[in-house]
Amino acid sequence: MQRRWVQFALMAILVVMATAVRVYQLKDVPAGLYCDEAAEGYNAYAIGTTGYDENGKFLPLFIWSFGGYKNPIYIYTAGAIMRFAGINEATTRMPAALFGIGGIIALFFLGRSLFGPWVGFFAAALLAAAPWHLHFSRIAFDMTLFGMLFTLCVYFLVEFTKGRRTLPAALFFGGLCVYAYAIATLFVPVFLIGFGLLYLPTMLRRWKETFLAIIVALATVAPCGIFYYRNAQGSIYLQRTTMIDPAASLQQNAAHYLANYKEFFNPVFLFQNGDSISRHAVRGFGELLPSYMPLILLGVLAVFLKRDRASKLLLWWLLLYPAGASMMTEIPTATRSFIGAPVMCLLGGIGLGTALWCLKVLRWRPLVVTLQAAGVAAFVYFAAPEFDRYVRFYFNEYPKYSAPTYGGFQYGYRDSFAFMEPLRHKYDLMMITATEVNQPQIFALFYNAMDPIKYNKDRDIGYLISDPAFYADYHLNQRVLYQLRPADMAFFSDYTVLKDIVAPGGQKEFVIAEVRKRKNYLTKWMGLGLFLNDNDEGKKIDFIDPKKVTRDRYKGAWGDLYWRPIPQRNVRVDLNGFFATADPRHPMNPELVCAYTATSVKSTKQQAVWLELAGGGDLAQLWLNGESLTAWALTVGVAPVRKEITLSAGTNLLLVKSCETIGDWYFTARITDAEGKDIDDIVVEQEIPATVATAIVPPAKPSELQAIEGFDSIVRFKHTQNPYSDYRGGTESWWTYVWDPEGEVVWTSAPPPIAKRTVAVLTASISPEPFGGELYVNGKYALTFDLGPERGTKTFTNGAYRLTFAFKGEAGGFSGILFIEVPASDVTPGQPLEFRVVPGKGTDHAWFMVKDYKDNLTHENITPDSIAGVGKGDWQAMAPPDGVEPQ
Repeated sequence: MQRRWVQFALMAILVVMATAVRVYQLKDVPAGLYCDEAAEGYNAYAIGTTGYDENGKFLPLFIWSFGGYKNPIYIYTAGAIMRFAGINEATTRMPAALFGIGGIIALFFLGRSLFGPWVGFFAAALLAAAPWHLHFSRIAFDMTLFGMLFTLCVYFLVEFTKGRRTLPAALFFGGLCVYAYAIATLFVPVFLIGFGLLYLPTMLRRWKETFLAIIVALATVAPCGIFYYRNAQGSIYLQRTTMIDPAASLQQNAAHYLANYKEFFNPVFLFQNGDSISRHAVRGFGELLPSYMPLILLGVLAVFLKRDRASKLLLWWLLLYPAGASMMTEIPTATRSFIGAPVMCLLGGIGLGTALWCLKVLRWRPLVVTLQAAGVAAFVYFAAPEFDRYVRFYFNEYPKYSAPTYGGFQYGYRDSFAFMEPLRHKYDLMMITATEVNQPQIFALFYNAMDPIKYNKDRDIGYLISDPAFYADYHLNQRVLYQLRPADMAFFSDYTVLKDIVAPGGQKEFVIAEVRKRKNYLTKWMGLGLFLNDNDEGKKIDFIDPKKVTRDRYKGAWGDLYWRPIPQRNVRVDLNGFFATADPRHPMNPELVCAYTATSVKSTKQQAVWLELAGGGDLAQLWLNGESLTAWALTVGVAPVRKEITLSAGTNLLLVKSCETIGDWYFTARITDAEGKDIDDIVVEQEIPATVATAIVPPAKPSELQAIEGFDSIVRFKHTQNPYSDYRGGTESWWTYVWDPEGEVVWTSAPPPIAKRTVAVLTASISPEPFGGELYVNGKYALTFDLGPERGTKTFTNGAYRLTFAFKGEAGGFSGILFIEVPASDVTPGQPLEFRVVPGKGTDHAWFMVKDYKDNLTHENITPDSIAGVGKGDWQAMAPPDGVEPQ
């Protein structure tokens, strides 16, 4: 009885100490609040005070927040706390600390049930001091809840093996695990299957209790199963984080999985460096203290040699703990494998208990007790300094580097809103930056304790969230107070900084500023790429001739290339974003490549100006009107580089070649005066100047022409339908809209028989809205055309190229005959002509379409004699439909 009192007294002291280290400075360490924590906290506050979550759902089972469902037990527990203590970082993180303490107590009882009270105490003490467990007991994540519930599940399973009627309780706590953490949906059922196989005879013999336990388990998990069955979005988390590659073979995925699995038993992860993500572990410390290693190994050996089945559950737990985490990304991860912390500490407790038990071989009790005490003291001698060093580093150094940036704990929002809210009456618009942030809207809800009922009515957080580079999102013709990253200030030419938000390590995280005027940037660019930059050799190669930049086709790393307009929603020329969608033939996130961008700068006079360039740290070379501006490739980083240049009167072509290595690939460009101020008398156009024809070639005589079918096969397109109506009735058709990213229609003609001036004749349609586009022939720019809904004939000419559209009927748009005339120099006998139409201008819904008719010449009775007059508007040879007069 006295020994039992000592054990419980020690356990009480341990709980008090474990509680102290878990709740001390919980509001401020970790410094900042990660967005997932803020989401847990705000939804807990919302439900605790009104019953509604951030989406207006009343007492939901699972809570949806920015792209995933969050588990209910943690949130409802925090909600109960916040109902009385309010919303802040401490009340948000308090459930993690409480569940962590509960997990320590649960492990004590599990260890006591398996190997006696001293093993239970040792295991609890090891868990209380384990960096793995302590770390997540101070963050508003679900891991400690999962650990506590599953430890209780195993405890009641062990008690069941001793004859007690605890199987229903075990399966109840096991079922609750699926409401605690997503990994539990895989880990817990597989663990219970192993238990069932190990104790099948016992469960069959006690079938009534087994049946009741199964009913309890099904009743516990049924709401979860029904919820995810009805909500397809429930699988989003797995889809986003799984390492399984559907395109890889089973053998490849299995090999990848096995490699991941091994990493979770790597001593470097467990005892030296831990998880590499700063939010998940303290730099330079393992998930467990190094002194645990020999105890864990001894514990594994002791369990393996012990001749009972119950202890083998620990080996199954140990083998299984990385099973779910190994299917995910971020390998090895401390979060998804957290369930390994209790079992390893329990094995460590068993190892220490076994070592002390072995001393009983000496038989003389005073000596045994003395040596056992010395053994415990020796372990404490090594472990205590390790723990002390960890705790000191955690509270003093860890906040300095883990607090800043959106990759850390997103420090600065508490101070930002505390400063900005009292100034709201002075400003027309309150803004927070969208640069290098993660879910900033949740912080406005959290720190302003916004009423969820009001928020769900108007969805207004009181702030506009915008990257300052997105000029179209906001206007400065009003009073604007803006929370910005320090680098964001580069976009403004007139502002007043009111407050700097500085993280614990001295990094300036945010700037609160009143902004009044923005800088002007060059934002109308054309792009050409991609070209290979293997071994960083691309910077040495001119893939195109900078002195002869044309709209014609080029050869790139993945096939034919054309200059394409770069859509810009902001002032950054985002090459990663543009080329990720520009061509399906190359990787979605191209690396080790080069590309060209160009813009036309029109100046009213010759003038000396300054070109300013900044970017993401990639290499760039520049040319102005074909003359090099850089002697070698420059590294273009966040700090702008400037060079004095001379603009000619008229159009100036600015060409930038940029080669990417790894990471962000973008740049910004400005033209300023010597003092860095904007210049007003320049205009920028998104165009590559066309080659000017020396003379307009007059219409040909019939004897100088040959007519061919203008459509033979489709090459590339954006949309198709079979049939699509036209003046002939309808057939398979291919088209592109103005709004299509990289929109184009490419097709080939029938082969011309001889090298002669040729007219290709095909059926085409245009939208009721005017459509402007560019025509390319065999990869060369030919002309620009602008077709409206005119009922007649319209011709466009550039040198020897002509395009004529003759309206024939209004059906599925404005359909008619398209004549494309090309010079003899473009014709190779027996080889088809390739035509390409690219949208240029028009409303988003304007479109151009070609039709699958290969009998246009005979159907329309077209001959060289009838074609010869087309360019002059003479269309008597082709009668329009009944009731339609030519214009």
